[in-house]
Amino acid sequence: MKKVLIELNDLVKVFDDEKVVNHINLQIYENEFLTILGPSGCGKTTTLRMIAGFVKPDEGEIIINDKVVNELEPYARPVNTVFQKYALFPHLNVIKNVSFGLDNKDFNSLYEFFGKDKIIEEIKKYLDKKIEEEAKRVLKLVKLEGYEQKRINLLSGGQQQRVALARALINRPQILLLDEPMAALDLKLRQDMQYELKEMQRKLGITFIFITHDQEEAMTMSDRIVVMNGGIIQQLGTPKDIYNEPINRFVANFIGESNIIEGIYIDENHVRFMNQDFECVGYKFEKGEKVDVVIRPEDWDVVPLEKAKLTGKVTSSIFKGVYYEICADILGMEMVIHAYEDVPVSSTIGLSVDPYEIHLMKVKQNEQ
Repeated sequence: MKKVLIELNDLVKVFDDEKVVNHINLQIYENEFLTILGPSGCGKTTTLRMIAGFVKPDEGEIIINDKVVNELEPYARPVNTVFQKYALFPHLNVIKNVSFGLDNKDFNSLYEFFGKDKIIEEIKKYLDKKIEEEAKRVLKLVKLEGYEQKRINLLSGGQQQRVALARALINRPQILLLDEPMAALDLKLRQDMQYELKEMQRKLGITFIFITHDQEEAMTMSDRIVVMNGGIIQQLGTPKDIYNEPINRFVANFIGESNIIEGIYIDENHVRFMNQDFECVGYKFEKGEKVDVVIRPEDWDVVPLEKAKLTGKVTSSIFKGVYYEICADILGMEMVIHAYEDVPVSSTIGLSVDPYEIHLMKVKQNEQ
């Protein structure tokens, strides 16, 4: 059974009379890579800052290791944070930036950290050596061996990010908080860092809580994803579950592309939309209930017209490298289809869909 490391119980934060975090409840497990994903202003960074101790909640509890930490200062919590702006010291070289947290620990903390019984006269020399060894160890972990004496202003953005990571990791935190740390990196470097961060988390065996608005980052790295909007947790689950089984229109549209169609639930194995009855699998609603039908663009099958359940006129076709993104007008609704072969504009396209690729959601009032 997984051990719960962090609990957020009915957490609320208000700024200017607006609940930016609105009664959220969440359990985060030991050794988990959890991503909090959502658009700007959804409350994800405020949630992270409350866990870190930089912001105090107005209501609710933050529990770490079975202890309520609402009143604990950031330095007293078993967490370190990597910010979007790396906050490195330009007057220090790489190794001094990385070892800063250990250099500034008091004697008793360092003595406890390394756990060595040395005589007082030799302890400072010994600790200086151990701090340098520890800094080199984490620099190797983030692939910056040989950069120890480099000046910060001579490093690329990706290298500076690695220094910031190493500085956070040198204290061996139980929890690492990452607030959109890759936002300033170019696309190729971001993609490379996604795999490196996940591998680093696996090797270290510590809990990562990662904040992003980037769906690809969340899907690539996470064990679980928290999707937030309007200060509320919309859905919590594995990347696969959230992509394949979105709970509402916001999640379906925010995670990947979706065709969302109004439908009528017939029974456990059938749904009606676009004037056709389709087979579906395993959903339970009231007979005759209105439902939202979600079909991902890649889940449509382009078929000969005589075998098609739906037909429509192609309005555009764009080559995306691996597939063609085709838009088609079907009964006045624009449908997006990903196909491996082009279909000419103005021609008629035939579509079918596997029952297992049809997802049904409950219709929610005032949701767009």
